Amino acid sequence: MHGATVTPGITPAEELRDPALSMTRLLQVLKFLEADGQFTRTLRVGVSSSITAELLGTYLRKHAAVNHIRLEPVQGNYDDSLGDMKRFAAEGIEQVVLIYFLDSLMPSLETSLPRLDAGLMQAKEAEFQSRMQLTLAAADKFEVIYISTLHRVTISSNQSSPDAVDELVARLNAELRREAALHANVRIIDTQKLITEVGAHAAFDARFYFRSMAPYTARYFDAFAAAIASASRGFGSYFFKMLALDCDNTLWGGIVGEEGVGGLQLAPYGFPGNIYWRAQNEIANLEQSGVLLCLCTKNNPGDVEEVFSAHPSMVLRPSQIVARRVNWSDKAQNLRELAAELDLGLDSIVFLDDSDFECNAVRSQLPQVRTYQVPKNLPEYALVLSEISRLFLAGGVSVESRSKTKQYQQRSMAVAVKAQFGSQEEYLRSLNLRALLALNAKESTARISELSQKSNQFNLTTRRYSEREIVDSMSSADTEVYSLVVLDRFGDAGLTGVVIMRYMGRTAHVESFFMSCRVIGRGVEFSIWEYLTRQAAARGCDEMLAQYKPTARNSLVERFFDELGMQRVDGSAREVVGGAGIVSYRLTLPSVNLFKTQWIDVIHA
Repeated sequence: MHGATVTPGITPAEELRDPALSMTRLLQVLKFLEADGQFTRTLRVGVSSSITAELLGTYLRKHAAVNHIRLEPVQGNYDDSLGDMKRFAAEGIEQVVLIYFLDSLMPSLETSLPRLDAGLMQAKEAEFQSRMQLTLAAADKFEVIYISTLHRVTISSNQSSPDAVDELVARLNAELRREAALHANVRIIDTQKLITEVGAHAAFDARFYFRSMAPYTARYFDAFAAAIASASRGFGSYFFKMLALDCDNTLWGGIVGEEGVGGLQLAPYGFPGNIYWRAQNEIANLEQSGVLLCLCTKNNPGDVEEVFSAHPSMVLRPSQIVARRVNWSDKAQNLRELAAELDLGLDSIVFLDDSDFECNAVRSQLPQVRTYQVPKNLPEYALVLSEISRLFLAGGVSVESRSKTKQYQQRSMAVAVKAQFGSQEEYLRSLNLRALLALNAKESTARISELSQKSNQFNLTTRRYSEREIVDSMSSADTEVYSLVVLDRFGDAGLTGVVIMRYMGRTAHVESFFMSCRVIGRGVEFSIWEYLTRQAAARGCDEMLAQYKPTARNSLVERFFDELGMQRVDGSAREVVGGAGIVSYRLTLPSVNLFKTQWIDVIHA
């Protein structure tokens, strides 16, 4: 490993997860990984700070490497946030970290604040607010900017009520959050939570602060970088959707097939039943936030059903479980079947089990699945669930993504009803399908961005969009963002499709088209194009261009534009870009003979 000894049985990426890893070893492992050429992409991140923060760059590299991303940190100038934003933009930086520190307003502010003139302090606060507003406005074009809240370093001598420092920090943070809410690309990193997690004594080093304005320790910067990795969902490397759960010694203590319902350990009071009861509450919260819960457990189905229906302390209800594999088959195969049933990729699954054997089997057979084990030291279970929650929730959840269970259950009902009809078209006509097509629906910005990150199978170009990019596209006179909500007689499937059209002269370009797999196969994907081509023609366009960019996951749509009725471009139908064959298409406008579905009403919102 370029001068370093490889730890037997541990991959370099696994070694990076060791919290006791020394700085020397960390740098050795990073050097090896960054020279290995196995990263999926490179990301440049600017760091702008009112303190010395070079060490943060190392830990950003660490947490990016764990997620197979090569990260190149670019340090800004000391306490020059506005200048940094202009410089970073000129250098093509994609993401920015912005760190404010309380003493940047005035040296040793916490100790001098009680004696400062009120007018002077008001002027300092106004100056900070103005500077922050200008900085965030200048950072509006970055993909994302992570901004830290302010916090105090000293401990107040008055423990009974907030002092002047507490009140100042609260005012500044309230203004910071108000301003951040005006910018779609801003993510808040709550530093007080990090300090509580790390511990104040472990987070600060007074020696280096007074010598070189470097108040934070390596341990704190490690936690700060981890928070950024969570908020960005591994710097865009993952998007988990399903939590697959074992039952015995995972949802409850004990083995139901041996001890019966009455012998299980599950209760709000008393150890260890209270740990499992708390775990179920955390898992139920995940379901409410949009996580799909599935059972993947070796049990008799009747035993599991009895626990769910008869145990008085059971928190999870059958209605919260979207799919089940309760049998004696191997769990890797059960996970494959669950993924197929819900039209999910294996890399969108988190699996939780108590068994060494089962966890190792899934890790070896399905490395795409993120596998967690219930700890042998049971009080640590809450920490494991907290880490799992961050995988799903730290990147934010749009309102439309909350509690997807009902939508997937509606999908299952539709599959069951389908068997009653003699043909696919007869069945589809019975659904009373409606497609609500909205233009530049800014209230749906978060969901549109989220869907672009999640959609892999039905995604013609697999381009990912940040909220900032969606806002920019909606605001541009040359771009239109169409969002699609699908309804049928079983219910509302929510916002499940997006088309982004970009106009250049007399040409309309289909920049992106992606949909949720939940509505594939109903013909919705074909129903909207007659309207979209009419709109393009009304803008004066005489042709529409589109591309299919193949990936390992989107073969489902390989011939979509062919089936729609577009023509492959002669002489460039198979351009080789980066080793992948890109298929180009053209359609003369106004269009005729486009394939369309007769059983769907398209409503233009």
